[in-house]
Amino acid sequence: MSIEDAIGAPAAAAGPSRPGEFPYDAGIHPTGYTTKPWTIRQLAGLGDANDTNARFRYLLDRGETGLSLAFDLPTQMGLDPDDPRAEGEVGRAGVSIATVDDLAAVFAGIPLDRVSVSFTINATAPMVLAMWIVAAEESGVDPKALRGTLQNEMLKEHLARKAYIFDLDHSFRFSLDVIEHCVRHLPKVNPISISGGHAREAGADRGLEVACGIADAEQYLDGMLARGFTVDEVAPQFSFIYGAHLELLAEAAKFRAARRLYARRMAEHYGARNPRSMRMRIQVNTFGSTLAVQEPLNNIARTTVSALAAVLGGVQSLHVCAFDEAAQTPGELAARVALRVQQIMLTETDVARHVDPLGGSAVIEQLVDEIEQTAVDWLDRIAERGGLLASVRSGWLESVIEEMAFHDESGPRVGVRDSHEYAEEKQLLRDQHRTGVAAGRRRPFTRTDCTGPLERVRACVEQDENVLPALIEAARARATVGQMRAAVAAGIGGRNTPTA
Repeated sequence: MSIEDAIGAPAAAAGPSRPGEFPYDAGIHPTGYTTKPWTIRQLAGLGDANDTNARFRYLLDRGETGLSLAFDLPTQMGLDPDDPRAEGEVGRAGVSIATVDDLAAVFAGIPLDRVSVSFTINATAPMVLAMWIVAAEESGVDPKALRGTLQNEMLKEHLARKAYIFDLDHSFRFSLDVIEHCVRHLPKVNPISISGGHAREAGADRGLEVACGIADAEQYLDGMLARGFTVDEVAPQFSFIYGAHLELLAEAAKFRAARRLYARRMAEHYGARNPRSMRMRIQVNTFGSTLAVQEPLNNIARTTVSALAAVLGGVQSLHVCAFDEAAQTPGELAARVALRVQQIMLTETDVARHVDPLGGSAVIEQLVDEIEQTAVDWLDRIAERGGLLASVRSGWLESVIEEMAFHDESGPRVGVRDSHEYAEEKQLLRDQHRTGVAAGRRRPFTRTDCTGPLERVRACVEQDENVLPALIEAARARATVGQMRAAVAAGIGGRNTPTA
């Protein structure tokens, strides 16, 4: 199918499109931020549920417009907080969640049908989704009213970040289970946040970052088409996550290139007809790799430049790293300053008062063309090797990114000294960091008898059924994340397939 057939109009001429029009390089909304500002999110998650609830309330009271929840490593890996393997990590890099009661406490007093929530969770995304649904039901909220996003991106975990539990094929299958359940039952939830940014943080260049995001999307879409869905049933609920670095113009151009390339491929390769299927909706996190531990207040300038690149690039949602984030979970002061960076851009500058402020710039158009062509070249190479799944399985793409990281020639950092003695900075971090949790210690809790529901989880996995209905039943029975992980692993073991 041609682009003309897909969008019912002549193909876009050379140069930028108009905002809200195919191929959406100028933005997905006709009025830009003038009527629909980006969602202001600050990633939060620390200690236990009560600590995180207090941080959420603190940020919401100060103007945050969407919640973003970070989980500690044990929760990400399906380990209960009293598991010996969780020692030293409980509540450190995010909130510790064992049962649905913990997740409900995170959102105590926060209306789940009125606040959008982004969950930074991958390997245990099916378990967390099940808990979110039960928490909503038990608070009187119809799950169909839930709004938000699950990261649920296992391809990038195996490629770049490495926080996975099961082998590649089963990890991919469970991501598809989450997508299928949300498409069928949760119309306002983005079941996946497709990532190119993690490849960039691992060492990929800008063009490969764009290509990894689009190749991931196409692999998940192919998986859903194989399950009998159509592109226009699934793609409108896809969202994307990229990062923003310090090259302001090139990063702003990157988002334009990604939107344009994605729209054209969705129309030409997949025959999408619904405009929503072709609109790349982007969440941006400013890159942690741009931060420095030394002279941490300088990070405010770094994150502001990165955030400005995202806004000028027309993204839909933004998290700005806190100035202390290179060293620790953000303290209250640092979290507030990061929030204020977004609010100042929105209300005290003119960047949101003009639709497509970079449109027509020759420099931007040249950068867009260059980035798009590089991304196309990478997509062709990935396709030659059988697609993203095969490229990850073979180890080829990971080796490419490792080689790029090895040859990276990033310049010097302002204020970063050779000496590791920086007592002044350490004291600043200590003074402003309070969480109310004894970092890393295991915490005991009470388990209930969930034998029946957990057996149904095991049977669903073994019989190749969508695991979400059984996980929801298990969550309702107060099964822990560790018990659910074990039941899923048992189902995989029944198929004589090893786990990672």
